[in-house]
Amino acid sequence: MQILNSNYNIQNNSKYNQSFTGIRKVKCLGLYEKHPELGKELVDTFKNNSKVMDFCKKYDVDIFFHSAKDYMESVKSSVNIFYDNISKSKLKRFFNSQDDKITISGWGNKHNLRESLAEATEDLKYAISPTDTKAQRPTGLLDSHIDLAEKKIQEALNQKELAKQNKLNQKEYKKQAQITHSDEKANLSNAIQDLINKTSSKAE
Repeated sequence: MQILNSNYNIQNNSKYNQSFTGIRKVKCLGLYEKHPELGKELVDTFKNNSKVMDFCKKYDVDIFFHSAKDYMESVKSSVNIFYDNISKSKLKRFFNSQDDKITISGWGNKHNLRESLAEATEDLKYAISPTDTKAQRPTGLLDSHIDLAEKKIQEALNQKELAKQNKLNQKEYKKQAQITHSDEKANLSNAIQDLINKTSSKAE
């Protein structure tokens, strides 16, 4: 099962438009290709998490839901969110794209594969659901990972801005130093000329 965002073609045609951000593609792979109804449950749960959707509006992201047999009849399901880390240069983004990823997993361990997949999917749904203290099981795991990712991005952007400001300050300092040096050279030249004039035969 593969679900493509309606803006996917726009993104392909406007990849140099820096103002466009959003979900580029979504895929449901592995066992979800055989059980698309469970993949849809994950997609709907993901879509109903406002914090996650806000993150997807800020950055270009690719989302992969995947499920596979783990051991015996147990199943591991996961969601992988690859995001465009705007705090990195384009070259670093290209070579270190695997570093800019959020992975959340769920597990199922029943007597048959279909039931294990359903349990793993349910487990993952709780993990990607919004934080809810009244829920029967812990929720908000993806929320916390989103917060951490955004914190790292913001800290990196702050460091870059600080370095940029320091560079500008150093440039301005050098500029002012050059102006001061030129003024001092002119003052010295004037003083020398005045000294010469003081002893000139024309002086009275």
